Amino acid sequence: MKARELNLETLRLDQRGRVLTAFYSSPPLNFVTTAFLRDLDQLTRAVDRDRGVGAVVLASDVAGRFLTHADAGELGAMAELPLPELPAGVVLAFWKVVNRVIGLPGGAATAQRLGPMGIGLLWGHRWKKTILRMNRSGVVYLAAISGPTLGGGHEIALACDLRYAADDPRVVLGQIEILAGIIPGGGGTQRLPRLIGTGRALELILEGAPVDVHRAHELGLVHRLVAADELLEQTQATAARLANRSRSAVAAAKSCVYSATDRPLSRGLDRELAAFLATGTTAYARRAFQEFATDFHTHADTPFVAAPAEWVDGTRIPQADS
Repeated sequence: MKARELNLETLRLDQRGRVLTAFYSSPPLNFVTTAFLRDLDQLTRAVDRDRGVGAVVLASDVAGRFLTHADAGELGAMAELPLPELPAGVVLAFWKVVNRVIGLPGGAATAQRLGPMGIGLLWGHRWKKTILRMNRSGVVYLAAISGPTLGGGHEIALACDLRYAADDPRVVLGQIEILAGIIPGGGGTQRLPRLIGTGRALELILEGAPVDVHRAHELGLVHRLVAADELLEQTQATAARLANRSRSAVAAAKSCVYSATDRPLSRGLDRELAAFLATGTTAYARRAFQEFATDFHTHADTPFVAAPAEWVDGTRIPQADS
């Protein structure tokens, strides 16, 4: 089967020449869901087998949105589990075992039957496998960022090889997890230092405040700013050019570039995910998910876009209340 023939729940596929554009749609707010991650997993697998594809453009079918951030409703169900506060070292040892088990035949189906905990572990397993597959692929991945791109959505964008963004005030980028008492869990702590340096990465992660698209371009989070009405066309034009590169050469170049650090990305991703899960067991994180739900109900949108001020300045959930 050709990749373009996949019947996916959240992604609309359109192929022109060797460029496959995947339009994400989860209206009205385009949160990153487990359904999207399942679809992206299937798509990246199919693309690697399809020699007729040389580049993939990840875009949005929802006006003014890209990948807003991970669906807090899904993450909140995991945070509400009656778990004790756990140290990251314990979670890491547990995660390494579970990650291998889920990879066995039937492991994913078993995880899904375990409820929120199993679904959360499957999410982590699938996320890591998918973004590493993107980085090892002979296919070039490009993000056409047309709206807010935060948290898990930002981490998916960072997993793309190139990022073009609309010159639009609605486009903001960043890792907002610390505002909710957790840390990035989909690659943020590993990719940002590699991309923009340790100091700037630490500032973005500790502040948690989204940056506008011009600051994002200045930092190197996006490669090019494009007029909003030209974003898709220009991203696809670059994709068409790069799609004609040798797939073996592209894969080799990406392998060398992405591994040009002291610690293997795979090991770093494991350590990051363990810390992400551990921080999710804290009282602060539980309170943050509850307050997020309250604000979401009030604004009918993510508060990190609709009303971020109290979250960014740290007054929405005082530490004394956590």
